[in-house]
Formats: sequence, C-alpha cells, structure tokens
Amino acid sequence: MPLTIAICDDNEEQTAELRRLLGEWSEDKPFALMIDEYISAESFLFSYPDKPCSLLLLDIEMSRMNGMELAKKLRESGDVLPIVFITGYSEYMNDGYDVEALHYLLKPPRRDRLFAVLDRYVKRYSPEKEIILDTGGALRHADPDAIAYCEAMGKKTQVCFSDGKTALCDTGIGGMKKLLPDDFIVCHRSYIVNLRYVRSIGKTDITLDGGGKIPISRRLCKEINDKFIGFYTR
Repeated sequence: MPLTIAICDDNEEQTAELRRLLGEWSEDKPFALMIDEYISAESFLFSYPDKPCSLLLLDIEMSRMNGMELAKKLRESGDVLPIVFITGYSEYMNDGYDVEALHYLLKPPRRDRLFAVLDRYVKRYSPEKEIILDTGGALRHADPDAIAYCEAMGKKTQVCFSDGKTALCDTGIGGMKKLLPDDFIVCHRSYIVNLRYVRSIGKTDITLDGGGKIPISRRLCKEINDKFIGFYTR
C-alpha cells in the first residue's frame, strides 16, 4: 500500500525542494510514495475529501487561510491527520501543540531532521495499516487496533473506539468489514468486533473487556469461537 504525503505551501521553490527530499528519503523504503501538492489551504480542503493523504507537510504563512487555521478546521471536524508544520517563524510552535502536530520544522528544513521526522511517523503510525473513515464528508484517519467494534446504523456504521469515543461513518457495515483487518469478526448482521477486545464468548453474546455485550448470530457461533481461539494461540 503506498504512502501518500501532501505538501501544502504557496512557495513553489519550497515545494520543489520538499518533493526532492521526499524522493530521496523514500528510495530505500518498502512502500511506494505518492506526493500531492497544494498551493493554498483552500485548495487542500477542497480536494481532501476525494484525495485523502496519510501525512500533511503544512506551511503556516500563506495568504488568506493560513496553515494553522487549516489545522484547526481539520481538528474541529474530528480528523486526526498527522501534520508536520514547516515554517520560518518559531512563535507558532505553541499553536502547533494545540492542534496536536506531529512535529515542527523551521525553514529551510534540514535533510537529517526531516528524515528523522518521517522515519518516526512511519514507525508510529504504520501507514500500511491505517484506514480512513468517511464521517459525513470529513475524513478521519484511524488505527484499526484502536477500534473495539462497529455497529450498523441503517445505511451507516457507528465505529466505537476502545477509549469510548465514537464516529458515525457513511460507509455501510459491509463496506466497513472490507476496510478492517482479519482480527475483526462479523458476529451478527449488525456488528463487527475486534478480537483483541473480546473477554469471553457465550452462546448468545460476546462480552467485551469493558463489560459491554454484543449479540451473536447462532449460525456464526462455532466460527467465532474458532477465530477467538486462533487469535490468542497464534
């Protein structure tokens, strides 16, 4: 699965240099790298729902909407897209913490520091495993390991995270199953459960680590038990 990095900067020379450095960084990586370029925060927001990315290299000082305003809009919508700010002014650093930026680099970014940030991103976020949820037009990056279960809500799906937070996605329960790895099982026509959060399996329901219960379809009982045993003995 390719890693997609977006560059949002209104300086063409800076964008070209970042593209060159990214190409150099990716030469020995076990995945393909795709790079999208945006000359303004507005152009990124316009394209983002249809062209999601895994990481955003974001300039702060731009005309009209600046990079910090763009980051705040993403966070207000619930999107946790990793952001690396690249700017010529250090006074923005505290604001970068407010929007949970992955890192902050001063212009022009040094090769070794940029590469270190990118390496840390790949190690921390496992881009090949990350999924993107469509929550009513806003995109949200999510680690499947943090999802406890999913529940069908009509033609939509409510994703329930291990920390108690939820996200209502436009994707149906069938489409959601295709996004998730093999550690997730369909236990009922309306539920998909992450095996890592299952405490026990009964005849009629699954008990989660937090004590919650999820119904089981009788015809799936044996298959669910086999997968549960396989998950903890592999």
